[in-house]
Parts: sequence; C-alpha cells; structure tokens
Amino acid sequence: MAKKTNKKINPVILVLICACLLFAMYLSLSTIALGLWGQTVMGTVDSYDARLDDSHADANRSRTISKSYYFTVDGKEYRGHVMYTSDESWPRLADGETRTERISYFAFFPHINKPSALAEFSKMGEMAIIYHILSPVACFFLLLLVTGTLKKKEKKKKATPTSAYSQKSRLQPGGAVVCSNCGYQLAENVSFCANCGTSVR
Repeated sequence: MAKKTNKKINPVILVLICACLLFAMYLSLSTIALGLWGQTVMGTVDSYDARLDDSHADANRSRTISKSYYFTVDGKEYRGHVMYTSDESWPRLADGETRTERISYFAFFPHINKPSALAEFSKMGEMAIIYHILSPVACFFLLLLVTGTLKKKEKKKKATPTSAYSQKSRLQPGGAVVCSNCGYQLAENVSFCANCGTSVR
C-alpha cells in the first residue's frame, strides 16, 4: 500500500515562518506609523558599518548598512539598532567617535524608534512607501495560507450545499437528493417533498 504523504508543516518550522511574517508586518507598519505620528529628536550614532555587497546592484541595493544609536527623551536614554540596504557610504567611526542623526520615535513608547531617514516619507522614496503599504497585506495573506485558515474557509463553503438539507432527505451516489420518506427525487432549494409533502429541511 502506498504511504499517505503528510502535508502538514512541522510545528517548529510553522512557528518560525509565522514569526518571520509577523516581524515583517511589524517593521512595515511601525515605519508607516512613525512617518505619520512619530516625534523626532537628535540622537547619537556610536556604531556604523557599510558593507559593499554588489557595486552593480540597483539603486539603494549596493551596500548593507548597520548602525547603533541612542537618544534621550524626558531624561531617559533609549538605544536602537538598524540594518538596511542603501548606497550610503559614510566613513566608519573610530573608537569613541560619534555622529549625530535625527531619530523618529513614538512619544508614548520611545522603545519603537528608527532613524528619521528611514521613516520620513519625503526621504524614503515612492517605492519604499509602496513596499511598506503592500508588505503587511501580503504577509497577512501568507499567514492565513500557512496556518490553513483559507483552506478551512474553502472547505466550509464546499460543505454548505449538502448541509442545507436535513436528515429527512438523503444524497444519492449520482448527486441527486431524494426524500427519505418516499424516495422521490427533490428539486434544488425545496423545503417540502412534492410527492408526500414531508419537510426536507
């Protein structure tokens, strides 16, 4: 006998996939929210690295930028770290050297923050704005697909026509529905048997 193939995703892999999709949604949604409602403050960059990946890449794809920074809000210091692709190429910071940069943050929760150049719509460009708008939608759709929510809804829709009739009717092998009382073949969407008058719903 042929072995049945298990189509279910490994739970560990499923959790990792869902976590990645949720994180991608968080990044895009937080970026849009910071661009709309974020406050700005001058922060301090204390770690910076620009790694050249491909000198012939498309615009803003040639380097991977990594930077760490900190800023102060109401006397309390907050730290942040970002990685992104760009053509930006600042010189590396020497030991103890720092550089100032504007940081966007939420006034009610400064732990969510990002360099203003990555959050302000006027600086991120049209393609980045479109990406951050479409990314959460695509990730949410993939999340439903991976967790099987869409498949469950499709199965329910397919089961609806046959469940419309009660136990007073039965489905024949050929697909016809007949009255359980007299065996008369029923038309579609009827409530009573035309032959004996029995309720079939």
